[in-house]
Amino acid sequence: MSISLIGLFFNWTLELDFKRKWQNIKERKYLTLFLSGLFLIELLWLSLSEELQIGLNVLRIKLPLLLLPMIIGSTKSFKAKEWRAIITAFFVGILVSTVWVYLVSIDLLPTKKNSGTIRDASIFMSHIRYSALLSLALILALFIGIKKWVNSFFCYSLVFWLLFLIIKFSTLTAVSGLFVALITGFLYWLKTEKQSNKKIVLAVATILFLSIAGYLSLVIKDFYHINNKKRSNQTYSLNGEKYFHNFKNNTTENGYYLWENIAPKELEKEWNKISSLNFKGKDKKGQKLKPTLYRFLTSKGLNKDSVGLSRITKKEIELIEGGSTSIITYNNFEKRIRSLLYELEFSNRNINNQTMNQRFVFWQAGKDIFLSKPFLGFGPGGVKKEYKKYYSKNKTVLTKNNQLLAHNQFITQFINLGLIGGAIWLLLLLYSFVKVKKDIMILFISYTVLMFFMFMSDDMLEVQAGVTIFSLFGTMMIFYQPNSS
Repeated sequence: MSISLIGLFFNWTLELDFKRKWQNIKERKYLTLFLSGLFLIELLWLSLSEELQIGLNVLRIKLPLLLLPMIIGSTKSFKAKEWRAIITAFFVGILVSTVWVYLVSIDLLPTKKNSGTIRDASIFMSHIRYSALLSLALILALFIGIKKWVNSFFCYSLVFWLLFLIIKFSTLTAVSGLFVALITGFLYWLKTEKQSNKKIVLAVATILFLSIAGYLSLVIKDFYHINNKKRSNQTYSLNGEKYFHNFKNNTTENGYYLWENIAPKELEKEWNKISSLNFKGKDKKGQKLKPTLYRFLTSKGLNKDSVGLSRITKKEIELIEGGSTSIITYNNFEKRIRSLLYELEFSNRNINNQTMNQRFVFWQAGKDIFLSKPFLGFGPGGVKKEYKKYYSKNKTVLTKNNQLLAHNQFITQFINLGLIGGAIWLLLLLYSFVKVKKDIMILFISYTVLMFFMFMSDDMLEVQAGVTIFSLFGTMMIFYQPNSS
């Protein structure tokens, strides 16, 4: 990405003809400067940064916000042939990367990480940003296929392939963002397009929507179903240890109550005989092994004691060591939904490593940091220093490894720029967005919805991949000219 951006900048500089470029900017009513203002406002706020080096590094990462609008917004519009070349190159790149990632996911190619989850397959960037990129590629392929700008069969085939991978990754932010983006785009299409087959398309879309809703309801129902609502009346295990019960906790695993019939001492003794992983240690996913074992035994309807442990196979012992919490095999999407529901069940307990519950802590910390200097903020990169100070000064339930930043780009922007700078930043963004041409408005609306979801759950613009994805797609659409297609 850096090499590409540097190459584009040097090419733009060596072309010279700055008089003509300035004329193009004026003809576009200075939209180039407004869009570049997303970077310039942060440059202006650099003087407020307490750590100049961190601030400069943040500006380096965000250079695409300046250079891409300046380069694309000051040159003549792409011709149809050039658009096809750009789109084709992008789709080929996506196809190559997705095949590579898929081969990593089925262990035919090596990965850089070893967390034991599907996230390890995302070797080019973080799984959440890669899922966002795949979602954008899917939306673009669908739009171009409908418009027939590129071979429709190829576009629709790519859509199904990308959808398969997005569901395989099961990044809920990207999946939910893509779902809402497609619905929003579809509703816009229904309102603006005049086509004879609208009723057929609406019927198909309704059936698809109801099918997805029905599938989700089945996953949720399966999580909450109970095989026997009657609580245990057992007092002692076969070996004489008094069972631990918590009848106030109704958490279940595969329909069986989790917090009953637990004999921890004998279970620990027997487990340490059959496994090299200590009962009080961690499984291969880095989770505490004890609750993993409890949940797995519960999923089989077994007591958490030596007898229950004796009824599992060697293969199942390996599954427990690998971090499996259930005898039932779920696909990645079902696992992610169940994980989210499990977090909701334990929202009042230890929230470490719980994706959603941790974010609430991050956002609360962000609110407190913002209110400590609300008007001008702390300057670019200030969010990093202030979060570190916040965690050191305030008592938190988060462990050191989980004391992360806002995971919300809006909060990050307002901490860095304050209310004044943050408001200017948002106004520049909104002004640029309303200038998009009607011809690609359906595509741009879908892009905007997806980016909103990404901004709400991730510091999208604080890493090079995120800011490049956001800026490249946005800039290309904002400066699109209908007569060039």
